[in-house]
Amino acid sequence: MQGEGLLVGTATVAVVVAGFAAIAPGVSPGAPEWSAGHRLRLRAIVSTSFNVTFESLLPVALFPAIGSERTSLVVASAIVFAYLLMVVLIRTRQILRAGGFRSRPAQIMFVAGPAATALFGLNAVVFASLTAYGLALLIQLSVAALSFYSLLAGAD
Repeated sequence: MQGEGLLVGTATVAVVVAGFAAIAPGVSPGAPEWSAGHRLRLRAIVSTSFNVTFESLLPVALFPAIGSERTSLVVASAIVFAYLLMVVLIRTRQILRAGGFRSRPAQIMFVAGPAATALFGLNAVVFASLTAYGLALLIQLSVAALSFYSLLAGAD
């Protein structure tokens, strides 16, 4: 598959971001007594990073079975779109329950998650492009990066 290096590289970066989540509790201000918002951001780092890892590898895994890079991207985009719809709904409930919409990082994350989901959906039905797929992965990974930064900065 022509874009395999980009996708495997993105998966690698996502795993590294998930690994950085392990240091967040030790270096963030007020770590011993975390709020529900802090715990939600830590879960967002790990789960989003692992999602991006597997989503990055999905077209690469589908390619040998399908035989077409374009069709592999369309199928992977459709699968990821359906999965992320559920994730966005669950995370929205969690953020509401934790009162997380008060913070600027949560508001930005709330925009980034649906934006990545929409781009995967558009890629499945319109673009069928590695560029759109990769951009959606990076937008999604920005949620993990922003969550990590907000933990370290002590933002509520």
